[in-house]
Order: sequence, then structure tokens, then C-alpha cells
Amino acid sequence: MELPIEKKITHKAYVYGSIFTLSNRLQLLGDRRYKDLSLKQAFVLWNISLYDDYFLNLKDIAQIVGTSSQNVKKIINILEKKGFAKVGKDETDRRSLRVALTSKGKEYYLERGKKEEQYMEELFTDFDDEMLMGLYQGLYKLMEKTAQEQGGK
Repeated sequence: MELPIEKKITHKAYVYGSIFTLSNRLQLLGDRRYKDLSLKQAFVLWNISLYDDYFLNLKDIAQIVGTSSQNVKKIINILEKKGFAKVGKDETDRRSLRVALTSKGKEYYLERGKKEEQYMEELFTDFDDEMLMGLYQGLYKLMEKTAQEQGGK
């Protein structure tokens, strides 16, 4: 049976709306999986961990995770209070704050890494390589487009 809504929504509109719905669902599921952190906090922590011991500034982190410096600052403050991150002033620009993981933050993500890999396998279990690559390419292109419109890279 074809629903009336299927006649009113284009594929582009469906994809656009589904991204919002999927984002909300993933956040709810993620918040249930993490005991010490919210999914957003864990996502920021994970992105910082990709840069090893390089001290990213708030603007760098905001650009990487796709949010504002103010939002990142709030998340970093929480991560710092919980002992997962450390914040220091930039040596050349004292106005800029630099962020890195503490040993607790690094250990947390090493521990979580295996569980996250397992979760990714379960989440994408019904995707063959072609479907996954198509989704990857489409999302990558959409990310590039929105970054250009936002004035980013």
C-alpha cells in the first residue's frame, strides 16, 4: 500500500528529513551506551583522540565536529571537569585555548574502541559493500557542500 506521504515527498526531501531523524535516533541510542559521557561529549573526545597529542584549539574542534566554538567550549569544560581533557593557553596566542586528552581520556577511548567497533559492525550488518560505499560517498558530498555554504573547508 502506498502512503499519501510518499506522493508528496521527493527523494531529496526524504533524505534531508531522514538525516534529522537519524541524528536524533543515533543520539538517543548513543546516550544509552555511554555511562560516563553523553554521545556529544564522547564524539568530541573521539575526534580529539584522532590527533594524538596535538593540542587542537576550540575553533579546530568546532570545525571538525560541525558545531560552534561556544558549544565545543561547554563540552570541553565538562570533559575537563570529568578529567578526560586538559585545556591550556596557546604559547603564541594567549587568547587561544588548546585542548588535549588526559591519560584518563586516552584510556577511556581505548577501552570504548572495541565496543564501538562491535557496535558499528552490528549497525551496518545489513549493508553490503556497494550500499555502504554509496551511502559514504553521498554523505561525504553532502558534508562538503554544507561546509562550503558554511564558509568552511
